[in-house]
Amino acid sequence: MTWTTVETWAWRCLMPALLVGGTWASVCILMAAVARFVSWRKRHPGEGWSWSMGSLWCLAYFGLQLVGGLWSDNAEAWRFSLEVKSSLWALPLLAAMPGRPLSRDFWWSVGWSVVAYLIWRLLRAGWWHAIEGDASQWQYARFAGDVHPTYLSLHAAVAWVGCGGQWAQRRGLSWAVTALVAVSLGLMGSKAGIFSAAGVATLALAFPLMWGPSEGKTKPQVVVFLALLTLSGWGASRQRFAEMGTAAAAVQSDAAPVQSSSAGRIAVWRASAEIIARHPLGVGTGDVTDALMSVYQRDGIAYASERRLNPHNQWLQAGVAFGWPGMLLLTLLLGWWFRMGWRRRNQWVMLCVCLVGMHALVESVLEVQRGVVFILWLFVATESAVRDPSKA
Repeated sequence: MTWTTVETWAWRCLMPALLVGGTWASVCILMAAVARFVSWRKRHPGEGWSWSMGSLWCLAYFGLQLVGGLWSDNAEAWRFSLEVKSSLWALPLLAAMPGRPLSRDFWWSVGWSVVAYLIWRLLRAGWWHAIEGDASQWQYARFAGDVHPTYLSLHAAVAWVGCGGQWAQRRGLSWAVTALVAVSLGLMGSKAGIFSAAGVATLALAFPLMWGPSEGKTKPQVVVFLALLTLSGWGASRQRFAEMGTAAAAVQSDAAPVQSSSAGRIAVWRASAEIIARHPLGVGTGDVTDALMSVYQRDGIAYASERRLNPHNQWLQAGVAFGWPGMLLLTLLLGWWFRMGWRRRNQWVMLCVCLVGMHALVESVLEVQRGVVFILWLFVATESAVRDPSKA
């Protein structure tokens, strides 16, 4: 077995490891790093590294996490944050290192692992419903299992978007994945996941009108995806969408009760904005939750304090931790990828980056390994594919 083979399977195991748990994902990245380094020293010792502004922005954002510990009182939380976000420096470093392109292994890993996981969850829900009579297994967290529905929704939607180009020649497989992902997203019932998937599907219809056709999703597939997503979402998760009325009440009045995830987001966004206004340079990497908890307890927001909610928005997360500089740096990080996809008129890169951005508006996606590892590896993979489309 060669070091290249070891690296290939380490990357391919990363997505299954994320679905199983974050610890195994770290092991996969370590194995890939060792194999890639050895291969580079043996086969490409004189070849230069391929740095991009996207990688440099990732490294700069990690540097901000590191420096943010200087004005953090909670050193333990700071160290844990650095551990979770270590992919911010490790993955850009590995992407820049000469060696095997990462994109094919990435899409292989995402496509097959997400498909296998969703099929397993469907079979499990059907078995429990048939044997135990428990219909709740078809909905939200019970359907998603150990993976948070919002993050699983992101993974599934990216699999549908990105694997279109990989499986374009296998029409039967492409149609099957379209139906599987659309129905599963509806059953998971993540409002962020459903709206984001519907948004990028709509963009998938618009981009060919601007830039012309490309390999990947056909118009009928996108239309069927939207129809199945709407039907499954309404049938399985309409009660969760009804909760959005509580968010409207929370926007209109600070005194409105916070009893749902939608209203809870409004409350934590308001608390985050207050902290940013008071601390334009942030409270530090480790003190974000402690600062928010003080506001929750002062205002009697039991829903947020009992769950120790983070800002549930990556820009606000960066703002509470690092103030306006953090929000600016995060914008530059995401904006660079958006601009790259737009300038190259690469539709599937644009759709994936839009998915990440939409989720970042309602989740602190860089605060857990299922978010930070997946998203940053997505950026690395899309960069590799853009540099060499023939290997995408």
